[in-house]
Amino acid sequence: MITGITSTETAMSMTLLRMEVLANNLANINSTGFKKDLLFQEMLDEASDPAAPDVDAATFTYMVDFSDGPLQATGNTLNLALEGRGFFAVSTPEGTRYTRNGNFTIALDGTIVTQAGYPVQGVQGVLHVPDPQRTDRSKIVVSEQGEIALGTQPIGKLRIVDFPNLGVLKKTEQSLFAADPLSPVIEKTDLSTRVRQGYLEGSNVDGLREMIDMVELVRTFEAEQKVVQALDATTAQALDVGRV
Repeated sequence: MITGITSTETAMSMTLLRMEVLANNLANINSTGFKKDLLFQEMLDEASDPAAPDVDAATFTYMVDFSDGPLQATGNTLNLALEGRGFFAVSTPEGTRYTRNGNFTIALDGTIVTQAGYPVQGVQGVLHVPDPQRTDRSKIVVSEQGEIALGTQPIGKLRIVDFPNLGVLKKTEQSLFAADPLSPVIEKTDLSTRVRQGYLEGSNVDGLREMIDMVELVRTFEAEQKVVQALDATTAQALDVGRV
C-alpha cells in the first residue's frame, strides 16, 4: 500500500507540473511571438540506473514548440513578422538574444529597438534611422529580404538567423531566447524566410486545446487524490488491526 501511495504521488507531481505548463501557456496566449511549452515524462531505465526506485522513477523534460503563430495585421511600419524558420537577433546586456517578436520602435537616438529597448541587430551593425524626431515613420519600408529604407535612403538589413537544432534555444524573457554559445548559427540570406512588414506573429498557443487539456488534468488530479486518500485510509485501518 505504501508503494501504491508513492506511485500515485509521483503521478500527481507530474500532473501538477503539466498544469503549471498549461497555465503559463494560457497566460501568454496574447503575447507576441510566444512559443508554447511542452512537458514530457521519461521513465528511468533501472539497468542504466540501479539506484532508480522502480518504474515510478522519472525525469521531466521541457521542450518548446517552435511552430508558427498566426500573422496579425497591424499596419505599423515597424511591426515585422517572419514567415518561415528564423529569428530576429537583438543585443541585450547579457549578449545576443533571438526572438520572433518583431514589435519594434525607434529610440530617441534613432536606433531601432525592441519594446524593452534592446537594439535590433543588422547585418552590418546597429540599425539607425537618421533624424528620428522628424522621421515620417510611414515612409519606412522593409523588404521581404529584411532590407530597411527610409524612402529611397537605405538604412541597413536585418540580421535574421536560424539554428540546425532549435533545442539549443532556451527561453529567457519577453519572448527572447538564448542559444548555446557553442551551437552553430546560420545567417539567413535566402528567400526561405520572408519578412512581412505591418504584421506581428501571434502566440502559437491554441487556447481551446489548452483549456480542454487543463480540464482533463484537473479531473485526473482529483482522481489521483482520491486514490491516495483511499490507500491512506486502508493503511490506517491495517495499522489499527495490527495494534489489536
